[in-house]
Order: sequence, then structure tokens, then C-alpha cells
Amino acid sequence: MTDSIEQKTKPRVVVLGAGPAGMSAAWRLSELGYPVTVLERDAAVGGMGKTIGLGKYRVDYGPHTFHIRETDESREVLAAIRPFFGEDPLILTRGTRVLLQGKYYIYPLEVFQVLLGVNPLLALRILVDYATATITSTFAPPKKEDSFEEWGVRNLGRTLYDLCFGIYSARVWGLPTSQISSKQAQRVAKLNLKNIILRALGIAADPATYFTKYMYPRAGISELFEGMAGVVRASGNEIKLGATVTRADCEDGVIRRVAYVQDGQEHVIECDAVLSTLPLPALVEMTAPALPEEVRAHARCLRYRSLKLIYLVLKRPRLTDYHWVYLLDEQFRVNRLSEQKNVSDEMVPKDRTVLCVELSLWKDEDLWRASDEEIYRLTLRDIMKMGYGVTEDEVEEYYVTDIPTAYPVYELNFEDHLIPVLEGVHEIRNLLTLGRHGLFLNNSMDDNVLLGMKIADHLEARGPADSQTWKTDMLAFMNLRFQGK
Repeated sequence: MTDSIEQKTKPRVVVLGAGPAGMSAAWRLSELGYPVTVLERDAAVGGMGKTIGLGKYRVDYGPHTFHIRETDESREVLAAIRPFFGEDPLILTRGTRVLLQGKYYIYPLEVFQVLLGVNPLLALRILVDYATATITSTFAPPKKEDSFEEWGVRNLGRTLYDLCFGIYSARVWGLPTSQISSKQAQRVAKLNLKNIILRALGIAADPATYFTKYMYPRAGISELFEGMAGVVRASGNEIKLGATVTRADCEDGVIRRVAYVQDGQEHVIECDAVLSTLPLPALVEMTAPALPEEVRAHARCLRYRSLKLIYLVLKRPRLTDYHWVYLLDEQFRVNRLSEQKNVSDEMVPKDRTVLCVELSLWKDEDLWRASDEEIYRLTLRDIMKMGYGVTEDEVEEYYVTDIPTAYPVYELNFEDHLIPVLEGVHEIRNLLTLGRHGLFLNNSMDDNVLLGMKIADHLEARGPADSQTWKTDMLAFMNLRFQGK
């Protein structure tokens, strides 16, 4: 009886989105006794971190693993969610490669492997360019590195930057790297040639940049979030699937109710707090009354890069030995491929392998509207260029799906738009945003689970109407990630 009374006194929380951040928040809040309703437009939990069925195969919706970082915070998160990985989860060592000029290189880059792998003249150019960049930066340090290109050339030298980051990044983000913010380099922020050389000699290694271990459920990444969903439902809370949020009604500076459409009918749910993982531009447009036009105008300037995911079922046991392969050369149009079997060989039959190939696009370009057959043909041509002797006869079947808002794009001065939007939405006292889309932050799955746990702890400590403190904490968190920490 005491527990029932306590639950009724807790604020009613609505979570928008059942991806990694949203599900982690709902799970943590459910354990703390909060009444929670999750609204998810998809038919399954997990968002971009879900496992999908393709005919008789199960594969992840794009490649996913859970990073194991050598920090106290990471160990705490892993201890809390360990039961959701199943009885015997896989602990994987990073198996990432880059394909450059027909050869595979370990990533993070091993400089001696690169220097010995390319032709001697190119190796000499890499070293000369790095020396030139080092001298230049020593005697004429820039006041600010605005663009990805400026950051890359300064830290790697022109030749190595172009080979390993410049061409590939321009393809992935759909912009010249001179128009991309240096903050897009967050994932490789410590990856200058000096650090690579020191690491190769065993003198220095940064665990924030060079984590090498992953955890993975044997049946697919969805097992993690379906486990969380089980706790939510067992607590008497609801996860409404196929529920598209249409409106957040505000009164006196707080959201009082959220409207959503499910099975063709509109429903309204009362709430005391809203946790949103939705893309910020969409969230801004669904608040009623409307946020100030200045905030809405800034939100319209925040862009997302879209992805086509192309799955190829090959009639061979395995194509590569790697989890991910990044295709760096200019001859490729697709970005990278992953091989599900190399993450968990229990998900694909022994005599078959399934590739997931990623193709970055803008939604307004013609290729986004191309037929599945056209996308497949483009993909197959690139796979055939890799040198494995793949033929069309080997393709048993293929599937094409897409992610319209896959990655936030950090254009030059994107902060001039992002900060006013975050400030604008958090003027609503009981609205807190989190996750990749809710913060416009290119972070990883472990980050999003961490944020879900943090936001639950924030509500427990400060109540449902302290969005300003949460915003301040998130800006500090984002700044650390922008620094590669």
C-alpha cells in the first residue's frame, strides 16, 4: 500500500521516443517508481539501436555495439545494464579497418603500417607535410580552428588528412570540409600524427579516444532495449508503439499534455514532465502555443544527414574478418560496410553472410528518391571494387531501408543556431531534451544510455520543473564530447 501511494505522488513523465536514450530514461524512472508513458512512432523499441528481421535473418538497424570505456562512469553504467545483455554477452575487441588505395589499415591508424603500406613517395609526402604543419603551427598558431579542414591539416598534415579524412568526410557529410565545423572532428580530436606515433611506440594512449572493447548481446542489440522495456511494463507503465506525437500543449510555461496519433485516432495524455529525444526542429514545431519565431528560425537551420542502409545476403560464409570497414578512396560512393556475423555469428547461418552498407544522402537529392533497385546496383558496384571477387550471382537477396535523420550536421557556426534552440525549448520548465536528436549531438549508444540514467537521477533530485539546470549540465557534457573527451 505504501508503494502504491508513493507512486501516485510521483510526477507523471512522458518520454518522447523509445531509442537508447528514451528507453534508458523510462527504465530508470520506472525503477524509481515514477508513472511513465513512452510514445514511439515505430513498431519496436530501440530507435536506431534496434534489431530488424530481413526475411529469415535478423540484423541490426545499422552496425551497433556498446563501448566499454575505462572510466568509473562507464563501469557504473555497464554494471547497471549488464542483466539486459543476456546470460553470456559477447565481449568484442575492436575490429575496424579502413580501405585505402586497395589495402586495409588498422583503425585507429597505426602510422608505421600506413607509411610502409603506401608507396615510398607518398610516405615521404606524409612526413614532410606533417613536419611543415608542425612548424607552421608552432610559429604561427591560429587563434581558432573553425573548419574540419583547418583542424585536419594542422594536426595531420595535408596529405594524410586528405587520404584518411578529407575525401571520406566530404562524402559522408555532403559538404566540403572547409564548410564543416572542426567540432565534427570530436571522434578523432586527439588523432594527430604525433599521438599516433607515440601510441605505436607504446609511449602514450588516450583511453577516451582509443577504447578497444565492446559488449554485445548474442541475439542482437535490441535485446538490451527490449530488456529495459520489460522492466517498464512490469512496473505498470506503458510503451505506446505506433504512436506519433503531434503536439505539446503548454500553459503557464510548462507542458500540461501531449497529443499523439495511434491507429488513426488522436489521443491526449496529461503530464507533469516531458523528456524528449525527438529531433530538435520537430520538437520546436510541435509546441503550442508556438515558440518565438527567432527560436523556430534557428531550428530550421539545423540539418540532419540521411542514410540509406543496404543489406546484401551473400552466398558465402564470410566476406571479411572485420566489424566495420571504412571506404576512404574517392572511387567509392558508399561510406562503410559492416558484417553482422563478425559481431555475432549466432544471427546468420554458417553458409551465408549479411552485409550492411551505408550510403549518406541529403533528402532533397535525386538519389534519395531512387528506386531500391538503383540503390542496390550502386552498392553492388562499390562492393565489387573492394577486391573480394563478389559477383551478382552471389547475392541471394537484398533489402533497402533508410534513416531520414541519421546524423546531426555540424556546419560552420552551427552553435549560433543550436544554442538559441536549446535555450528556447528549455524555457519550458518541465521540458528536458536528451539523446542524439534531442541535443543535436553526434554521440554513441553508451552516451545515450548514460544520459537516460542521468536525466532520471536529475528528476529524482530536482523535480520535474528544473529544465535550466539540466540544460546547463548538458551544455557542459556536450562541450566535453566536442573536445573528444
